[in-house]
Parts: sequence; structure tokens; C-alpha cells
Amino acid sequence: MNWWFGGLNAAPDRAAALASYRALAARYDASCRLIEHLRLVAIDALALQPGETVYDVACGTGAVLPVLAQRVGADGRVIGIEQSPDMAERAAGRFAGSALPPNVTLLIAGVEEAQPSALADALLFCYTHDILQSPRALDNLLAHARPGARVAVLGLRLLPWWWGAPINLWKLWRGRHYRTTSRGLREPWALIASRLEALQVQRFFHLGTSYLAVGRVA
Repeated sequence: MNWWFGGLNAAPDRAAALASYRALAARYDASCRLIEHLRLVAIDALALQPGETVYDVACGTGAVLPVLAQRVGADGRVIGIEQSPDMAERAAGRFAGSALPPNVTLLIAGVEEAQPSALADALLFCYTHDILQSPRALDNLLAHARPGARVAVLGLRLLPWWWGAPINLWKLWRGRHYRTTSRGLREPWALIASRLEALQVQRFFHLGTSYLAVGRVA
């Protein structure tokens, strides 16, 4: 039961994540149908403007890359960052003709080492728990963001155990393939909040087990 006991203190494990997402890639989109509308809520919270640059952090199979590209327009830029080649391959085929439009870049790299070619006006984190628990990843991303850049974080959190234990156990088990650590799940936003000028948890979903937090880079 490492997904529960050991995972509560484990650091993110890149090798394990790559192996897991290699196995998940083919069915990933189908498994994420319950959060499709929440992704759009998070995108709306960024209030993207034409001409801006937005990072889709750990973009996976690129489900929201077309939406982001539409929001920032032809003069804007969308940079999807994804460490799994298997997931990124599907993201690259998300567009008509299987060719990325000029305003979309797919960066296949670990977030800790990724070097985006443009500074971010906005950053989107959708169910990226491992990254939220990696100080190196967060520091690297925020070093590539403009002062005042907007940040939206959508993800899973645990309920208080005294009343939410059955739901927590179900969520931990169901999400065991999508993260390599359960550390910080009570307040998953804590590390990134300490690096921003202000991050506020605005809304909860799914009986309180999912959250949306919004803030700005100092």
C-alpha cells in the first residue's frame, strides 16, 4: 500500500512517473473525463489576453492546448511542458493535420530542467501534484515568469481524516497511477503559495477533494 503509507513521505520519482504515464497514455483522455469542465474553469481564472504567453505545465496529452491557443490568439504563445514522450506524442497530434500551429510549442523535458523560450504571462497547473511537491520544478518555472504573471492551480487534495477517511482512501487509490507521492496532499498548494505574492484557494469541487487556487508571481 505504498500509494497510502510510503507515499505520504516520498519525494516525487521521475522514473516511476515516466513508466506510469507510458502505460496510461493510450487511455489517459478517457480517464480524465470527470475533470474536463474543471480544466476550463481553471483556464477562465487566468483571464488570458490575445498576445500573451501561457505555460501548460505537465500538459499531458494536450487536452487544453487548442483552447489556450485560441485564447491567446495568433500573436500569443502556448508552451506545453511535458516530460513523458508518450504523452507528448499524443499532444502533438491534437491539432488538425497532426502539426502544431505556429503559436504552440511542445517542450519535452522535466519541469526542473525545462527552458521555455519565452517568459510566461500565465501558468496553468492541472492535476500536477508531483510538480507542486518539487521545489526545483517550481523555482525553475517561476524564474521563467514575468512579474505579476497569473497562476491557476487545479488539483486533488485530501479531506480532514476525522470525517473524510473513506473518501480519502478512495481518492488515494484511484489516483495512484497519476502521481508518485502523496506528500502534501492536505494542502498541496503550500509550496507554490510560499513562492507567490498571493495564492488563494477560490473553489472546491468533488465533495471538496478537488480545488482551484489562483495567484500571481511576485
